[in-house]
Amino acid sequence: MQALKKLQQLNKKRVLSTIWFVVAISWVAMLVILFTTETKSMHITAVTIAAITTEVAVWCTAAVLGVAVVDGRKAIVRAIKNKLTGQRDLKD
Repeated sequence: MQALKKLQQLNKKRVLSTIWFVVAISWVAMLVILFTTETKSMHITAVTIAAITTEVAVWCTAAVLGVAVVDGRKAIVRAIKNKLTGQRDLKD
């Protein structure tokens, strides 16, 4: 739960751009290795690292954006509930 609160406070745009920048670098490095080396084991290693980096980035993106979606849903439900019950939101 502490990790989710910390994730909410981060600048999501900066976090996502950093994550996907690392993915882009791993793909460029993979392409360089594929075209400059002849060793099959180096090719397999480079492709594996790029694939794992991409997979981690997808999951991190889902985590970062998932927190925002959950917060948005909570705000919508709270607003509807307050309209129906006639209460004011104490957070504003």
